[in-house]
Amino acid sequence: MTTHEAQKMTFSELPAMASNSVQQAQEDMALIARGEETDLPWRRLRVLLDHGLVEISTPVLLGGPLAGSRTSISWTDEGMRFMGQTSAG
Repeated sequence: MTTHEAQKMTFSELPAMASNSVQQAQEDMALIARGEETDLPWRRLRVLLDHGLVEISTPVLLGGPLAGSRTSISWTDEGMRFMGQTSAG
């Protein structure tokens, strides 16, 4: 079993989101897309992570006034489908 297969199995065991949870997840995904995720509470970020909608990457090297190494939260392919986007590539 590959890691991807194991992740799919884990995600499929998660309960479906209620409609209010879907709306909150969409709002949180929009925050991430705008780069405004710094105030996103961990419990809401964890929902996105658990459902495979986002991933955390580290280190991400930035230039300019934010120079240095940081972590980044980005949409996964599943997150793009969730938000009605298509993945590039």
